[in-house]
Amino acid sequence: MDAAQYEVRIAGTAVYRDRRGEAFHSRTAMTCSECGARTGLTLAAHGEDTTITCRAGHTTRDWRLTPMAVRDVAAAAAEAGIDEVPADAEVWVKVRTETGILPEYEDIA
Repeated sequence: MDAAQYEVRIAGTAVYRDRRGEAFHSRTAMTCSECGARTGLTLAAHGEDTTITCRAGHTTRDWRLTPMAVRDVAAAAAEAGIDEVPADAEVWVKVRTETGILPEYEDIA
């Protein structure tokens, strides 16, 4: 398990993207569950734990966000040499597809 801390700030928007075959494709905006902010989010991963924090300081945990997704976005930002993904960019995050994570929501996995 990777115990390193990864964090990436996103000035623009981030969306969950789910594509299962040619017939199914969806996009859902990543938002703060407290204030509904869609921009200015910070994604963080520490081991298997992930969080989304808005500029107002609210911290959200979303089962769709994986540590691998945070690491991928952080790596792309580092490779581009930026501290924050610019406002005109849209970050696409692949939705977690494992079943059994939250049995009460099993029908949507």
